[in-house]
Amino acid sequence: MSKEARDYLDLQRRLAVFKYAEGWGNVAKACRAFAMPRASYYHWKKAYDAEGEAGLVRKQPIAKKHPRAIGQETVDEVLELRTKYHLGPQRIVW
Repeated sequence: MSKEARDYLDLQRRLAVFKYAEGWGNVAKACRAFAMPRASYYHWKKAYDAEGEAGLVRKQPIAKKHPRAIGQETVDEVLELRTKYHLGPQRIVW
């Protein structure tokens, strides 16, 4: 099954859970019927309320801040050494 087809089915399933929960008036019953944890329901419901159907589409996990990221000062310094003095990586390290 292609990624697009899987994403479409996930979207339809989540929308169906929302529809049934609203119709029954009971989130626990809807989640039980679709074998979906209630925590996941509330997570997807929050995303759906904020962004609509676009909030239900699976997104790539992207780290906001990497623990080993190089500081911007260092990056600027390296770029200056590369462009101004044409130094290579071995000389920049020293």
